[in-house]
Amino acid sequence: MKIGKLLAACMLAAVALTAAEAAPPADGQWMIKNLVINIFDCANLVCGRIVWLGEPAKRASQCGRTIIWGLERQSPSVWTGGSILDPNDGKTYRQSATYEPNGTLRARTFIGVPIFGKT
Repeated sequence: MKIGKLLAACMLAAVALTAAEAAPPADGQWMIKNLVINIFDCANLVCGRIVWLGEPAKRASQCGRTIIWGLERQSPSVWTGGSILDPNDGKTYRQSATYEPNGTLRARTFIGVPIFGKT
C-alpha cells in the first residue's frame, strides 16, 4: 500500500513538473513596434521595463523605466490584473496578456472593460 501511494505521488510530481516545463515563458525581451521591453518576474507577478527605444532622443529618459506591473498568472499562458504606463503621456491603463501558441505575447490594454481596449 505504501509503495502504491509513493508511486502515485511520484507520478503526480512528474506530471506537475512536465506541465511546468511545458508552460510558455513570458520572461525575456519582447519587441513592440519601435520599443523593446524586458518582461520579468517581480514578487510572483509580471513586470516589464523598457530596455531600448527606436527614438534616440527619448532613450536616456525612458530606458530602464518600469512601465508594466502587477500582471497575475491565471494559467500557464494567461495573465490579468496588470497595469501599463504610457511613457508618452503619463497615463496608466489596465492590462492583460496571453501567450499564443505561435510564440506571440499578445497584450490587451484598456480602461474599464477589456472589450473596449486595444491589443
